[in-house]
Formats: sequence, C-alpha cells, structure tokens
Amino acid sequence: MGADITVAADSVTVKATPLKGTEIDMNKTPDALPAMAVTAAFAEGTTRLVNVAQARGKETDRIACMAAELRKLSVEVEELPDGLVVHGGRPKPASVHGWADHRIVMAMALAGLAMNEPLTVDTAEAMSVTFPDYVNLMHALDADMKVEG
Repeated sequence: MGADITVAADSVTVKATPLKGTEIDMNKTPDALPAMAVTAAFAEGTTRLVNVAQARGKETDRIACMAAELRKLSVEVEELPDGLVVHGGRPKPASVHGWADHRIVMAMALAGLAMNEPLTVDTAEAMSVTFPDYVNLMHALDADMKVEG
C-alpha cells in the first residue's frame, strides 16, 4: 500500500505517507481484517481484501459488520463471499457499532484517530477480551481517545 515502515531489532518506525489500494490475501491473518478494512478506507483507490471467508465465523461476521460500519463513515464498500472491496477516500466521522467484537472496536477506534472530528464506537468494553490496556497504550502515543460510561 506504500506505507513508509522501518523495522529495526527493537523498534518499528512508521511515517505518514499516502496509501494506495491493492489486493491482499487475508487467509493467513483473518483477525487483521477489521484493521486492514479501516486502513483501506483511507487509501487512494480500491483495495480488495480476499480469501478470508473464515472471518464470517469469528466473534461476529466481520465481513458483514465491517462493511456496515464503513458505510456509516461514507465509505463505498462491496461485500464478497470471502472478503471486502473497499473504495478508499476520506471517511467521515459518525457513531458506529462495535458489535461487541474486540477487533472491530479497536479498528474503528483507529479510524477515529485519522479524522478531524470525533468518532464514537459503542460496545468498547469488548477490548478487554484481548487488549484491556488498549486505551492507555494509545494515550502513551498521544492519541486523543477515551472510554465513556
């Protein structure tokens, strides 16, 4: 996608660069589908996330759920039997449903960090399933993120 990423022995450095759509076989990393769908929403052009039919059988149907939530952000998305086609651009802030799925909640929270206005994700308590310290870690990176309620 054109990201500027440098991996060293004890660190990873990421620099902001315009991303470009591509095709990604997600079969070996189905849990990354929500985060990659959000990334694709901000990329220029079309991204195809394919060969990941097993994502339909996770905590939720992550293919259908991500398509629904990205549409709320004014992103054009096509749902495939085994993935998503995401037409990138500039998503718009909205209130989205996290589906009580930790990976969807965290991915949608990342989308909010790239927007100029707040994005609200419900069912955020689902993060505690795998990453209870997610918000604190994001604060350490200077992210403007908070859990309400």
